[in-house]
Amino acid sequence: MENRQRDLACKLANIKEKNMYIKNAKETKGITLVALVITIIIIIILATVTINMAFGDNGLLKQAQLAKDLTANSTTEEQEGMNRVMEEYANLMAEDDEIPVDPGPIGLPTDGSFSAEKGVNTPLLASNMKLVIFNSDNNTWVKDETNSGYSYVDTSEAGNTNKSEWANAEVTVDGITSYFVWIPRYAYKIIGENNIDIKFIKGTGKETVDGTPCKYVSENPTADDYIVHPAFTDEEENGGWDSQLPGIWIGKYEASLANKTDGSNIVPSNSNANILLSEHTDKTVVTKSGYSSWRYCTIGNMYTNAKAYGTNLGSHMLKNSEWGAVAYLTESIYGKNGTEIGFNNNNYITGGGTGNEYATKNTDQSTTGNVYGIYDLRGGSNEYVAAYYKEGDTSYLNNGISFTADGNSDEYSTAYDGLALATSYKYGDATYETSGWHSDSNNFFGTSDYPFLRRGGQYSLFEPSAGIFNFYHDRGEAYLNNSFRLALAFVI
Repeated sequence: MENRQRDLACKLANIKEKNMYIKNAKETKGITLVALVITIIIIIILATVTINMAFGDNGLLKQAQLAKDLTANSTTEEQEGMNRVMEEYANLMAEDDEIPVDPGPIGLPTDGSFSAEKGVNTPLLASNMKLVIFNSDNNTWVKDETNSGYSYVDTSEAGNTNKSEWANAEVTVDGITSYFVWIPRYAYKIIGENNIDIKFIKGTGKETVDGTPCKYVSENPTADDYIVHPAFTDEEENGGWDSQLPGIWIGKYEASLANKTDGSNIVPSNSNANILLSEHTDKTVVTKSGYSSWRYCTIGNMYTNAKAYGTNLGSHMLKNSEWGAVAYLTESIYGKNGTEIGFNNNNYITGGGTGNEYATKNTDQSTTGNVYGIYDLRGGSNEYVAAYYKEGDTSYLNNGISFTADGNSDEYSTAYDGLALATSYKYGDATYETSGWHSDSNNFFGTSDYPFLRRGGQYSLFEPSAGIFNFYHDRGEAYLNNSFRLALAFVI
Protein backbone atom coordinates (compact mmCIF):
# COMPACT_ATOMS: atom_id res chain seq x y z
CA MET A 1 0.00 0.00 0.00
CA GLU A 2 2.82 2.41 0.90
CA ASN A 3 4.52 1.71 -2.43
CA ARG A 4 1.32 2.61 -4.27
CA GLN A 5 0.90 5.81 -2.29
CA ARG A 6 4.47 6.80 -3.17
CA ASP A 7 3.69 6.11 -6.81
CA LEU A 8 0.66 8.37 -6.64
CA ALA A 9 2.71 11.08 -4.97
CA CYS A 10 5.24 10.89 -7.77
CA LYS A 11 2.51 11.14 -10.32
CA LEU A 12 1.06 14.20 -8.61
CA ALA A 13 4.48 15.84 -8.64
CA ASN A 14 4.55 15.42 -12.42
CA ILE A 15 1.06 16.83 -13.08
CA LYS A 16 2.50 20.21 -14.07
CA GLU A 17 4.60 18.52 -16.76
CA LYS A 18 1.45 16.99 -18.24
CA ASN A 19 -0.27 20.34 -18.91
CA MET A 20 0.25 20.01 -22.65
CA TYR A 21 -1.58 16.68 -22.64
CA ILE A 22 -4.41 18.18 -20.61
CA LYS A 23 -4.72 21.23 -22.83
CA ASN A 24 -4.63 19.21 -26.06
CA ALA A 25 -7.37 16.98 -24.74
CA LYS A 26 -9.48 19.89 -23.50
CA GLU A 27 -8.87 22.89 -25.76
CA THR A 28 -12.40 24.23 -25.56
CA LYS A 29 -14.50 22.36 -23.06
CA GLY A 30 -12.21 22.10 -20.02
CA ILE A 31 -11.80 18.92 -18.03
CA THR A 32 -14.74 17.18 -16.46
CA LEU A 33 -14.86 15.24 -13.22
CA VAL A 34 -15.32 11.98 -15.13
CA ALA A 35 -12.16 12.70 -17.15
CA LEU A 36 -10.23 13.30 -13.93
CA VAL A 37 -11.21 9.92 -12.52
CA ILE A 38 -10.32 8.15 -15.77
CA THR A 39 -6.93 9.92 -15.91
CA ILE A 40 -6.02 8.89 -12.37
CA ILE A 41 -7.10 5.29 -12.93
CA ILE A 42 -4.87 5.13 -16.00
CA ILE A 43 -1.95 6.54 -13.97
CA ILE A 44 -2.46 3.86 -11.30
CA ILE A 45 -2.58 1.08 -13.88
CA LEU A 46 0.57 2.31 -15.66
CA ALA A 47 2.44 2.66 -12.37
CA THR A 48 1.43 -0.85 -11.37
CA VAL A 49 2.54 -2.32 -14.70
CA THR A 50 5.89 -0.52 -14.49
CA ILE A 51 6.64 -1.69 -10.93
CA ASN A 52 5.54 -5.26 -11.22
CA MET A 53 4.80 -6.90 -14.54
CA ALA A 54 4.49 -10.29 -12.88
CA PHE A 55 1.35 -11.47 -11.18
CA GLY A 56 2.79 -11.33 -7.66
CA ASP A 57 1.44 -9.99 -4.46
CA ASN A 58 1.29 -6.52 -5.97
CA GLY A 59 0.30 -7.73 -9.44
CA LEU A 60 -2.69 -6.80 -11.52
CA LEU A 61 -4.84 -9.75 -10.50
CA LYS A 62 -4.18 -9.14 -6.83
CA GLN A 63 -4.84 -5.44 -7.19
CA ALA A 64 -8.01 -6.05 -9.22
CA GLN A 65 -9.36 -8.29 -6.48
CA LEU A 66 -8.35 -5.74 -3.87
CA ALA A 67 -10.06 -2.98 -5.84
CA LYS A 68 -13.23 -5.05 -5.99
CA ASP A 69 -13.14 -5.63 -2.23
CA LEU A 70 -12.41 -1.99 -1.54
CA THR A 71 -15.29 -0.87 -3.77
CA ALA A 72 -17.63 -3.19 -1.97
CA ASN A 73 -16.54 -1.94 1.43
CA SER A 74 -16.25 1.70 0.28
CA THR A 75 -14.50 2.72 3.55
CA THR A 76 -10.96 1.49 2.99
CA GLU A 77 -7.70 3.38 3.02
CA GLU A 78 -7.50 3.03 -0.77
CA GLN A 79 -10.68 5.06 -1.20
CA GLU A 80 -9.39 7.65 1.24
CA GLY A 81 -6.13 7.81 -0.69
CA MET A 82 -8.02 8.26 -3.95
CA ASN A 83 -10.02 11.09 -2.41
CA ARG A 84 -6.80 12.79 -1.33
CA VAL A 85 -5.39 12.42 -4.86
CA MET A 86 -8.55 13.93 -6.30
CA GLU A 87 -8.46 16.82 -3.87
CA GLU A 88 -4.80 17.63 -4.56
CA TYR A 89 -5.33 17.37 -8.31
CA ALA A 90 -8.25 19.81 -8.07
CA ASN A 91 -6.12 22.20 -5.99
CA LEU A 92 -3.38 22.11 -8.61
CA MET A 93 -5.90 22.88 -11.33
CA ALA A 94 -7.24 25.84 -9.39
CA GLU A 95 -3.70 27.20 -8.90
CA ASP A 96 -2.64 26.75 -12.52
CA ASP A 97 -4.51 29.20 -14.75
CA GLU A 98 -3.11 27.46 -17.83
CA ILE A 99 -5.40 24.50 -17.21
CA PRO A 100 -8.99 25.24 -18.33
CA VAL A 101 -11.63 24.85 -15.68
CA ASP A 102 -14.62 22.58 -16.01
CA PRO A 103 -17.38 24.54 -17.82
CA GLY A 104 -20.11 22.30 -16.49
CA PRO A 105 -22.91 20.87 -18.67
CA ILE A 106 -22.72 21.62 -22.38
CA GLY A 107 -26.13 23.24 -22.39
CA LEU A 108 -29.73 22.77 -23.38
CA PRO A 109 -30.89 20.56 -26.25
CA THR A 110 -31.80 22.01 -29.64
CA ASP A 111 -34.34 19.44 -30.75
CA GLY A 112 -37.66 21.21 -30.18
CA SER A 113 -38.23 19.41 -26.88
CA PHE A 114 -39.76 21.26 -23.96
CA SER A 115 -37.40 22.93 -21.47
CA ALA A 116 -38.74 23.35 -17.94
CA GLU A 117 -35.92 25.81 -17.30
CA LYS A 118 -36.95 28.10 -20.17
CA GLY A 119 -40.68 27.40 -20.08
CA VAL A 120 -40.85 26.94 -23.87
CA ASN A 121 -39.92 24.37 -26.49
CA THR A 122 -36.21 24.51 -27.24
CA PRO A 123 -35.26 25.85 -30.68
CA LEU A 124 -35.08 23.11 -33.30
CA LEU A 125 -31.79 23.27 -35.22
CA ALA A 126 -30.69 21.69 -38.46
CA SER A 127 -27.04 20.94 -39.19
CA ASN A 128 -26.45 24.28 -40.92
CA MET A 129 -27.91 26.31 -38.06
CA LYS A 130 -26.49 27.58 -34.77
CA LEU A 131 -27.94 29.58 -31.90
CA VAL A 132 -26.36 33.00 -31.42
CA ILE A 133 -26.30 35.69 -28.75
CA PHE A 134 -25.51 39.36 -29.16
CA ASN A 135 -22.16 40.75 -28.04
CA SER A 136 -22.91 44.37 -27.20
CA ASP A 137 -19.20 45.21 -26.82
CA ASN A 138 -18.65 45.04 -30.56
CA ASN A 139 -22.22 44.71 -31.88
CA THR A 140 -21.77 41.23 -33.29
CA TRP A 141 -23.58 37.91 -33.03
CA VAL A 142 -21.55 35.07 -31.53
CA LYS A 143 -22.26 31.39 -31.05
CA ASP A 144 -24.33 30.52 -27.98
CA GLU A 145 -22.04 27.86 -26.49
CA THR A 146 -24.62 26.62 -23.99
CA ASN A 147 -27.71 26.89 -26.26
CA SER A 148 -29.44 28.73 -23.42
CA GLY A 149 -28.96 32.44 -24.13
CA TYR A 150 -32.63 33.18 -24.72
CA SER A 151 -35.64 33.98 -22.54
CA TYR A 152 -39.34 34.40 -23.13
CA VAL A 153 -40.07 36.39 -19.97
CA ASP A 154 -43.15 38.15 -18.62
CA THR A 155 -42.44 41.76 -19.52
CA SER A 156 -45.32 43.00 -17.37
CA GLU A 157 -43.29 42.26 -14.24
CA ALA A 158 -41.36 45.14 -12.70
CA GLY A 159 -37.98 45.64 -14.35
CA ASN A 160 -38.75 43.34 -17.31
CA THR A 161 -39.87 45.91 -19.89
CA ASN A 162 -38.25 45.05 -23.22
CA LYS A 163 -36.32 42.20 -21.55
CA SER A 164 -37.79 39.24 -23.44
CA GLU A 165 -35.01 37.79 -25.61
CA TRP A 166 -36.33 35.40 -28.23
CA ALA A 167 -33.96 32.72 -29.56
CA ASN A 168 -31.94 33.76 -32.63
CA ALA A 169 -30.13 31.52 -35.09
CA GLU A 170 -27.64 31.95 -37.89
CA VAL A 171 -28.46 29.83 -40.91
CA THR A 172 -25.73 29.24 -43.46
CA VAL A 173 -26.78 28.38 -47.02
CA ASP A 174 -24.27 28.46 -49.88
CA GLY A 175 -21.76 29.97 -47.46
CA ILE A 176 -23.99 32.98 -46.75
CA THR A 177 -25.45 33.71 -43.31
CA SER A 178 -29.05 34.72 -42.66
CA TYR A 179 -30.84 35.35 -39.35
CA PHE A 180 -34.02 33.78 -38.02
CA VAL A 181 -36.01 34.02 -34.78
CA TRP A 182 -37.74 31.13 -32.98
CA ILE A 183 -41.48 31.30 -32.24
CA PRO A 184 -42.27 28.45 -29.80
CA ARG A 185 -45.57 26.57 -30.03
CA TYR A 186 -48.31 28.24 -27.99
CA ALA A 187 -52.04 28.64 -27.43
CA TYR A 188 -53.71 32.06 -27.36
CA LYS A 189 -56.83 33.79 -26.13
CA ILE A 190 -58.08 37.25 -27.15
CA ILE A 191 -58.83 39.03 -23.87
CA GLY A 192 -59.62 42.42 -25.37
CA GLU A 193 -58.19 45.02 -27.74
CA ASN A 194 -54.38 45.04 -27.59
CA ASN A 195 -54.57 42.25 -25.01
CA ILE A 196 -53.69 38.67 -25.98
CA ASP A 197 -52.91 35.99 -23.43
CA ILE A 198 -50.36 33.36 -24.44
CA LYS A 199 -49.86 29.90 -22.95
CA PHE A 200 -46.73 28.10 -24.13
CA ILE A 201 -47.21 24.43 -24.96
CA LYS A 202 -45.04 21.48 -24.02
CA GLY A 203 -43.87 19.57 -27.07
CA THR A 204 -46.19 19.10 -30.03
CA GLY A 205 -49.53 18.44 -28.33
CA LYS A 206 -51.78 20.85 -26.48
CA GLU A 207 -50.57 20.54 -22.88
CA THR A 208 -49.82 24.06 -21.70
CA VAL A 209 -47.06 24.87 -19.25
CA ASP A 210 -49.47 25.81 -16.47
CA GLY A 211 -52.06 23.15 -17.26
CA THR A 212 -54.63 25.52 -18.78
CA PRO A 213 -56.97 23.59 -21.11
CA CYS A 214 -56.85 24.58 -24.78
CA LYS A 215 -58.42 23.43 -28.03
CA TYR A 216 -57.51 22.90 -31.65
CA VAL A 217 -59.56 24.82 -34.21
CA SER A 218 -61.22 21.55 -35.24
CA GLU A 219 -62.63 21.28 -31.72
CA ASN A 220 -64.85 24.34 -32.27
CA PRO A 221 -63.37 26.73 -29.70
CA THR A 222 -65.36 29.64 -28.30
CA ALA A 223 -64.24 33.08 -27.21
CA ASP A 224 -63.61 31.66 -23.74
CA ASP A 225 -61.17 29.00 -24.95
CA TYR A 226 -57.44 29.03 -25.46
CA ILE A 227 -56.70 28.00 -29.05
CA VAL A 228 -53.59 26.15 -30.22
CA HIS A 229 -52.30 28.58 -32.79
CA PRO A 230 -52.95 27.06 -36.24
CA ALA A 231 -49.52 28.08 -37.54
CA PHE A 232 -48.05 25.13 -35.61
CA THR A 233 -50.60 22.44 -36.44
CA ASP A 234 -51.40 19.80 -39.03
CA GLU A 235 -54.99 21.02 -39.34
CA GLU A 236 -56.06 22.47 -42.67
CA GLU A 237 -57.33 25.62 -40.97
CA ASN A 238 -54.36 27.90 -41.71
CA GLY A 239 -51.87 25.18 -40.76
CA GLY A 240 -51.77 22.02 -42.81
CA TRP A 241 -48.31 20.71 -41.92
CA ASP A 242 -47.47 17.04 -42.30
CA SER A 243 -46.97 16.86 -38.53
CA GLN A 244 -47.40 19.01 -35.44
CA LEU A 245 -44.60 21.56 -35.05
CA PRO A 246 -42.79 22.50 -31.80
CA GLY A 247 -42.26 25.98 -33.24
CA ILE A 248 -41.37 27.89 -36.40
CA TRP A 249 -38.44 30.04 -37.48
CA ILE A 250 -39.28 33.50 -38.84
CA GLY A 251 -36.90 35.65 -40.90
CA LYS A 252 -35.52 38.35 -38.62
CA TYR A 253 -35.78 40.89 -41.45
CA GLU A 254 -37.57 41.23 -44.76
CA ALA A 255 -36.05 39.13 -47.51
CA SER A 256 -33.29 40.59 -49.69
CA LEU A 257 -31.57 39.60 -52.94
CA ALA A 258 -27.83 38.87 -52.78
CA ASN A 259 -24.88 37.68 -54.84
CA LYS A 260 -23.87 34.10 -54.03
CA THR A 261 -20.18 34.89 -54.49
CA ASP A 262 -19.86 37.22 -51.52
CA GLY A 263 -23.33 37.74 -50.06
CA SER A 264 -23.42 41.39 -51.12
CA ASN A 265 -26.81 43.02 -51.54
CA ILE A 266 -28.33 43.44 -55.00
CA VAL A 267 -30.50 46.55 -54.95
CA PRO A 268 -33.66 45.46 -56.79
CA SER A 269 -35.08 47.26 -59.81
CA ASN A 270 -37.54 46.62 -62.60
CA SER A 271 -34.80 45.04 -64.67
CA ASN A 272 -33.16 42.63 -62.21
CA ALA A 273 -35.66 41.59 -59.54
CA ASN A 274 -38.59 39.66 -61.07
CA ILE A 275 -36.56 36.50 -61.47
CA LEU A 276 -36.50 32.86 -60.43
CA LEU A 277 -33.39 31.77 -58.58
CA SER A 278 -33.43 28.46 -60.45
CA GLU A 279 -32.63 30.47 -63.58
CA HIS A 280 -30.11 32.78 -61.87
CA THR A 281 -27.86 30.44 -59.91
CA ASP A 282 -25.41 33.23 -59.05
CA LYS A 283 -28.04 34.86 -56.80
CA THR A 284 -29.78 33.92 -53.57
CA VAL A 285 -32.25 35.18 -51.00
CA VAL A 286 -31.01 36.30 -47.56
CA THR A 287 -32.42 37.90 -44.43
CA LYS A 288 -29.97 40.43 -43.02
CA SER A 289 -30.00 43.95 -41.61
CA GLY A 290 -28.95 46.99 -43.60
CA TYR A 291 -29.97 45.50 -46.98
CA SER A 292 -32.48 46.77 -49.49
CA SER A 293 -35.50 44.45 -49.35
CA TRP A 294 -36.34 42.32 -52.40
CA ARG A 295 -39.13 44.09 -54.33
CA TYR A 296 -40.22 44.39 -58.00
CA CYS A 297 -41.12 40.70 -57.96
CA THR A 298 -44.48 38.98 -58.43
CA ILE A 299 -45.99 37.17 -55.48
CA GLY A 300 -45.70 33.86 -57.33
CA ASN A 301 -41.97 34.25 -57.98
CA MET A 302 -41.43 35.28 -54.37
CA TYR A 303 -43.20 32.12 -53.27
CA THR A 304 -41.05 29.92 -55.52
CA ASN A 305 -37.80 31.63 -54.54
CA ALA A 306 -38.57 31.31 -50.83
CA LYS A 307 -39.11 27.55 -51.16
CA ALA A 308 -35.79 27.22 -53.02
CA TYR A 309 -33.83 28.79 -50.15
CA GLY A 310 -33.46 25.64 -48.03
CA THR A 311 -35.39 22.53 -48.98
CA ASN A 312 -34.11 20.63 -45.93
CA LEU A 313 -35.39 23.46 -43.74
CA GLY A 314 -38.93 23.62 -45.05
CA SER A 315 -38.25 27.17 -46.22
CA HIS A 316 -41.20 29.10 -47.60
CA MET A 317 -42.80 32.48 -47.98
CA LEU A 318 -44.48 33.60 -44.76
CA LYS A 319 -48.14 32.57 -44.55
CA ASN A 320 -50.89 34.72 -43.11
CA SER A 321 -51.17 32.42 -40.09
CA GLU A 322 -47.45 32.74 -39.39
CA TRP A 323 -47.67 36.51 -39.58
CA GLY A 324 -50.46 36.18 -37.02
CA ALA A 325 -48.32 33.93 -34.79
CA VAL A 326 -45.63 36.60 -34.67
CA ALA A 327 -48.12 39.43 -34.16
CA TYR A 328 -49.92 37.69 -31.27
CA LEU A 329 -46.69 36.84 -29.46
CA THR A 330 -45.51 40.43 -29.96
CA GLU A 331 -48.71 41.85 -28.49
CA SER A 332 -48.52 39.52 -25.47
CA ILE A 333 -46.54 39.90 -22.24
CA TYR A 334 -43.71 37.98 -23.92
CA GLY A 335 -43.21 40.74 -26.47
CA LYS A 336 -44.14 44.44 -26.48
CA ASN A 337 -47.11 43.79 -24.18
CA GLY A 338 -49.69 45.90 -26.01
CA THR A 339 -47.24 48.66 -27.00
CA GLU A 340 -46.93 49.22 -30.74
CA ILE A 341 -43.53 48.53 -32.24
CA GLY A 342 -41.49 51.32 -33.79
CA PHE A 343 -41.86 52.44 -37.40
CA ASN A 344 -39.16 51.69 -40.00
CA ASN A 345 -39.19 54.87 -42.04
CA ASN A 346 -35.78 54.42 -43.68
CA ASN A 347 -36.81 53.80 -47.27
CA TYR A 348 -36.76 50.01 -47.85
CA ILE A 349 -33.70 49.23 -45.71
CA THR A 350 -34.02 46.19 -43.46
CA GLY A 351 -33.53 46.78 -39.77
CA GLY A 352 -34.27 50.46 -40.30
CA GLY A 353 -30.74 51.49 -41.20
CA THR A 354 -27.29 50.54 -42.41
CA GLY A 355 -24.52 48.87 -40.44
CA ASN A 356 -25.45 48.15 -36.82
CA GLU A 357 -28.22 50.74 -36.57
CA TYR A 358 -30.76 47.99 -35.89
CA ALA A 359 -28.92 47.46 -32.59
CA THR A 360 -27.65 50.92 -31.75
CA LYS A 361 -30.73 53.05 -32.54
CA ASN A 362 -33.65 50.97 -33.86
CA THR A 363 -34.41 48.38 -31.18
CA ASP A 364 -37.87 49.90 -30.71
CA GLN A 365 -38.66 48.54 -34.21
CA SER A 366 -38.19 45.01 -32.90
CA THR A 367 -40.96 42.74 -31.58
CA THR A 368 -39.14 42.57 -28.22
CA GLY A 369 -37.87 46.13 -27.94
CA ASN A 370 -34.30 44.79 -28.07
CA VAL A 371 -31.98 43.17 -30.61
CA TYR A 372 -33.46 39.68 -30.10
CA GLY A 373 -36.77 40.36 -31.82
CA ILE A 374 -38.07 40.48 -35.39
CA TYR A 375 -37.78 43.69 -37.44
CA ASP A 376 -39.53 45.43 -40.36
CA LEU A 377 -43.06 44.37 -39.39
CA ARG A 378 -44.16 48.01 -39.34
CA GLY A 379 -42.88 50.18 -42.17
CA GLY A 380 -40.07 49.26 -44.51
CA SER A 381 -41.80 47.42 -47.36
CA ASN A 382 -45.27 45.96 -47.60
CA GLU A 383 -44.97 42.19 -47.27
CA TYR A 384 -46.85 39.74 -49.44
CA VAL A 385 -48.07 36.63 -47.59
CA ALA A 386 -49.01 33.28 -49.13
CA ALA A 387 -52.77 33.81 -48.84
CA TYR A 388 -55.42 34.38 -51.52
CA TYR A 389 -59.12 34.57 -52.31
CA LYS A 390 -59.67 31.37 -54.27
CA GLU A 391 -62.58 32.75 -56.34
CA GLY A 392 -60.52 35.73 -57.47
CA ASP A 393 -60.19 36.88 -61.05
CA THR A 394 -58.02 34.34 -62.88
CA SER A 395 -55.98 36.99 -64.65
CA TYR A 396 -54.76 38.24 -61.25
CA LEU A 397 -54.59 34.87 -59.52
CA ASN A 398 -52.07 33.93 -62.22
CA ASN A 399 -49.60 36.31 -60.57
CA GLY A 400 -49.42 33.63 -57.88
CA ILE A 401 -50.01 30.59 -60.05
CA SER A 402 -47.25 28.72 -58.20
CA PHE A 403 -49.60 28.31 -55.24
CA THR A 404 -53.10 29.28 -56.39
CA ALA A 405 -53.60 26.69 -59.12
CA ASP A 406 -55.74 24.16 -57.23
CA GLY A 407 -57.60 26.67 -55.02
CA ASN A 408 -56.91 24.70 -51.82
CA SER A 409 -55.03 25.46 -48.63
CA ASP A 410 -51.89 23.44 -47.98
CA GLU A 411 -48.85 23.64 -45.73
CA TYR A 412 -47.36 26.59 -47.64
CA SER A 413 -50.40 28.68 -48.59
CA THR A 414 -53.92 29.46 -47.41
CA ALA A 415 -57.04 29.78 -49.56
CA TYR A 416 -59.90 31.97 -48.28
CA ASP A 417 -63.49 31.28 -49.27
CA GLY A 418 -65.03 34.74 -49.44
CA LEU A 419 -64.56 38.47 -49.59
CA ALA A 420 -66.27 39.30 -46.30
CA LEU A 421 -63.78 39.43 -43.44
CA ALA A 422 -66.31 38.51 -40.76
CA THR A 423 -67.19 35.22 -42.45
CA SER A 424 -63.98 34.27 -44.26
CA TYR A 425 -61.34 34.91 -41.60
CA LYS A 426 -59.12 32.19 -40.15
CA TYR A 427 -58.26 31.78 -36.49
CA GLY A 428 -54.90 33.23 -35.55
CA ASP A 429 -54.19 35.15 -38.77
CA ALA A 430 -54.36 38.66 -37.22
CA THR A 431 -57.25 39.84 -39.40
CA TYR A 432 -60.78 39.69 -38.00
CA GLU A 433 -59.76 38.88 -34.41
CA THR A 434 -57.53 41.97 -34.22
CA SER A 435 -58.99 44.21 -36.93
CA GLY A 436 -58.20 47.89 -36.38
CA TRP A 437 -55.89 47.41 -33.40
CA HIS A 438 -53.37 50.27 -33.08
CA SER A 439 -55.41 52.04 -35.82
CA ASP A 440 -53.81 49.77 -38.44
CA SER A 441 -55.38 49.56 -41.92
CA ASN A 442 -57.76 46.63 -42.39
CA ASN A 443 -58.75 46.08 -46.01
CA PHE A 444 -59.58 42.47 -46.84
CA PHE A 445 -59.73 41.10 -50.39
CA GLY A 446 -62.49 43.54 -51.30
CA THR A 447 -63.14 42.49 -54.90
CA SER A 448 -62.16 39.56 -57.10
CA ASP A 449 -59.46 41.54 -58.90
CA TYR A 450 -57.55 42.00 -55.61
CA PRO A 451 -57.17 38.36 -54.54
CA PHE A 452 -53.96 38.66 -52.45
CA LEU A 453 -52.94 40.23 -49.15
CA ARG A 454 -49.98 42.26 -48.01
CA ARG A 455 -49.07 42.96 -44.39
CA GLY A 456 -47.26 45.51 -42.26
CA GLY A 457 -47.47 48.68 -44.30
CA GLN A 458 -44.67 50.47 -46.17
CA TYR A 459 -42.42 53.24 -44.86
CA SER A 460 -44.14 56.00 -46.88
CA LEU A 461 -47.63 55.27 -45.48
CA PHE A 462 -49.38 57.46 -42.96
CA GLU A 463 -47.57 56.04 -39.95
CA PRO A 464 -50.54 55.07 -37.72
CA SER A 465 -52.05 52.89 -40.47
CA ALA A 466 -48.93 50.69 -40.65
CA GLY A 467 -48.30 47.95 -38.13
CA ILE A 468 -48.39 44.27 -37.23
CA PHE A 469 -52.20 44.22 -37.56
CA ASN A 470 -52.22 45.98 -40.93
CA PHE A 471 -53.60 44.00 -43.90
CA TYR A 472 -54.48 45.26 -47.37
CA HIS A 473 -55.70 43.64 -50.59
CA ASP A 474 -53.43 43.47 -53.62
CA ARG A 475 -53.06 42.06 -57.16
CA GLY A 476 -49.79 40.25 -56.56
CA GLU A 477 -47.92 42.21 -59.20
CA ALA A 478 -44.24 43.19 -59.21
CA TYR A 479 -44.51 46.48 -57.34
CA LEU A 480 -41.86 48.92 -56.14
CA ASN A 481 -42.96 48.72 -52.50
CA ASN A 482 -43.89 45.04 -51.93
CA SER A 483 -41.47 42.50 -50.48
CA PHE A 484 -41.81 39.21 -48.55
CA ARG A 485 -40.35 37.28 -45.60
CA LEU A 486 -38.82 33.84 -45.21
CA ALA A 487 -40.00 31.22 -42.72
CA LEU A 488 -38.69 27.76 -41.81
CA ALA A 489 -40.87 24.86 -40.67
CA PHE A 490 -39.33 21.42 -40.36
CA VAL A 491 -39.05 18.38 -38.12
CA ILE A 492 -36.04 16.11 -37.63
